[in-house]
Amino acid sequence: MRLAFVALLLLTPAAVFAQAAPPADESAGAPVRGSIVEDRAARKLLEAGDARLEAGESAKAIEVWKSVIERYPRSRLRFEAHLRLGNYFLQRERVYDRARVHFEAAASEENNSDEQRAEATLKLGICLYEVRNFGKSFQIMREVVEKFPVSPQVNEAYYYIGLGHFQLGHYSRAIQALEKVGTTLGDDSAQGEKLEAGKRLFVRIEDADLAVLEPSQSVQVTCKADSGDEEVVECFPGLVFGSVPTRLGKPVKGNGTLEIHGGDSVVVTYTDEHRADKKVKTPVLKKVRVVGTAIAAITDGAFSETVNGVVLGKSVNLRVIDADGDVSDAADAVQAVVRVFRLKSEEELEAEAIARVKGNPAAPPPAAAPTDGNRSDEPEIERWKEVDSVKVTLKETRPTAIVSDRPAVGQVEASAPAGPKGEPADDGTLHTGVFHASVPLVKTDQINPADDILQALPSDEVRLTYLDAVRMREGTKQVQAVARCLEGNIGGVRVTKAEISDQELKIQTQLRTADALTQIGNRYKEFGLQDKANDKYTLALTVCEEVADEAVKLRGSLLEQLYVQFSNIYFAMDKLDLAAAMCQRLQSEFPNSGFVDEALLKLADVARKQNDLERAIGVYSRLVAMPQSLLRGEAQFGIAECYETMAAKAMGEPAAQLRDRAFQEFKKVYDQFPESGRVGEAVARMANYYYIQKDYARAIDTFETVLNNQPDAKFLDVILFNYGRCLFRMDRKAEAQRRFEQLLSEFPESPLAVDAKKISEALNKSSK
Repeated sequence: MRLAFVALLLLTPAAVFAQAAPPADESAGAPVRGSIVEDRAARKLLEAGDARLEAGESAKAIEVWKSVIERYPRSRLRFEAHLRLGNYFLQRERVYDRARVHFEAAASEENNSDEQRAEATLKLGICLYEVRNFGKSFQIMREVVEKFPVSPQVNEAYYYIGLGHFQLGHYSRAIQALEKVGTTLGDDSAQGEKLEAGKRLFVRIEDADLAVLEPSQSVQVTCKADSGDEEVVECFPGLVFGSVPTRLGKPVKGNGTLEIHGGDSVVVTYTDEHRADKKVKTPVLKKVRVVGTAIAAITDGAFSETVNGVVLGKSVNLRVIDADGDVSDAADAVQAVVRVFRLKSEEELEAEAIARVKGNPAAPPPAAAPTDGNRSDEPEIERWKEVDSVKVTLKETRPTAIVSDRPAVGQVEASAPAGPKGEPADDGTLHTGVFHASVPLVKTDQINPADDILQALPSDEVRLTYLDAVRMREGTKQVQAVARCLEGNIGGVRVTKAEISDQELKIQTQLRTADALTQIGNRYKEFGLQDKANDKYTLALTVCEEVADEAVKLRGSLLEQLYVQFSNIYFAMDKLDLAAAMCQRLQSEFPNSGFVDEALLKLADVARKQNDLERAIGVYSRLVAMPQSLLRGEAQFGIAECYETMAAKAMGEPAAQLRDRAFQEFKKVYDQFPESGRVGEAVARMANYYYIQKDYARAIDTFETVLNNQPDAKFLDVILFNYGRCLFRMDRKAEAQRRFEQLLSEFPESPLAVDAKKISEALNKSSK
């Protein structure tokens, strides 16, 4: 028996703004100087695109990033441009086909940065997950795990594998994948047992004695913090999971929340009633260290919103959020450094480059380039130089509403009203983990390093640097916030009336609302709540119908998206004729649409559901003939399934011929579309063909191929069942029994589990 903790992290995709070092010489005879010039120009364009995006000029930002790829095809910074474009289309526009193109480019073998390739490969898998191409998504996510085993993206890959299996109803495999989330921590895997302040503490108990618990019974675990708070957590049968929320605050026992301080440890105690060594009521302890993940920001005067620029002649307002700094009931303090950096002149950069080429030992040392595969053998010349710095003390305070970053990690304010179960009000304590300070910023080129004032000029950068000494990963990390020095006034604009006047934006909003309602309906449908699902589908239809007339007038991509949304809703409602009509309309009015292949696939699926198999084969064949489509493997698999269905309905010689044809079509999936997410299923169907033909040896070889190479294939329970049957037919009964037992342990919810249990018990009796 052992006690374990699970930290569940919600990973939000974030834009990748990695800074790449200059590339090495990429073509024979090309001068190194040309490479440096290209990288410098490409980086300036990337920064210009970032500035456009921050200013709300998305279209201009996209143009600038694309120009990096077009104008500097040799520069390794083109991969950063691809990542920026991919993230934009994935996160903001949710146009997954366009995002996928850029992620594929960034994930190519030409990119020497493993960090960027891991990020791009993961995002490519997310795009496929979002369009519900789970088979291909599984394959891409497994590539992340295999090719980049120490990258932080591995945890997110397991997370999406688990979600995909959950969507498909494979709950055992979903649990297996989700249990691996948080188990891979790259180079920082020796982090030990830690709890981030403000996050929920999850407890899992592994004790064979608990298997006898009834569903209504629970196991109690005690969590006690160094702060003095103590809470009882109830763990429920199944996985024997329990959890308790945590926050920074003054201890209040029994209120259902574990109040903690920075630097605390939490001791979790479980009483093992019966041990294998015959001892009873033995306490089992687990100690968890409380840590905080720091965030640094340069903010407006109200310390609420982050800013990218600071005005010369005014104060620089600083904010650090770190639970580790809240160590007492009083207002605590943390230390940080604020520096001013100025761009070096072209003459300074040239002098450093020349000095380095000549091997001048007096040349200034280059800044450490990012640790990735993109940097060349020579480190990059740092373009910025430090001109002033001030050490600051930030005081813990009660924050105003924080808009741009996450909220405080938990607080008990002196002015707070009485809390639940007797939580004290106005007790004079302060527990927020939010620290503020201000530093004057003056416009001058006369630097006085001894004062507590920052001296700067326009276009300089102010950088707040805070050392996060205790965090979830091992080691320390410098957390930094950057703002550009400006002249004039950047006061905020007050919004007195919010009104969407752009008709296209209204339609896009409605279409996204309809899509969300459809997805909710699909979840209800999966859980058998058909009435609730129909309510959501009907509401989604109503939302689409409200904007249909305007979309027809505007046409273009909005009308295209409207047709797609209508077809999705009708297909979910099993109104197959209407779904087919919408797919045909999309195909006729938008023949070059990126959604045409999906429409064809859906049209063929509709024909299959209506038992019009010949028509379905024809539509699938059209999709297979589209060389650029990523759904060709799906279509080929559909053709094979149609022939398999026809064989099941036929008799005699025609049935045998159709089975042979189905086998050949499944083999095409394996031979011609090895990247398809349907390969595992196709190979499994081929194995079933061998079983029917009583070619058990070849069937076993095929089953082994699926189990070893396709861990996410559908119907693995069927594969294991038939694998056991083949072994039984070959009189390998012990091996057969192991396969049936594997089915029972990995797929207890399978409809084949009952038969597998009977066969396993019979084999067990016969072996005695």
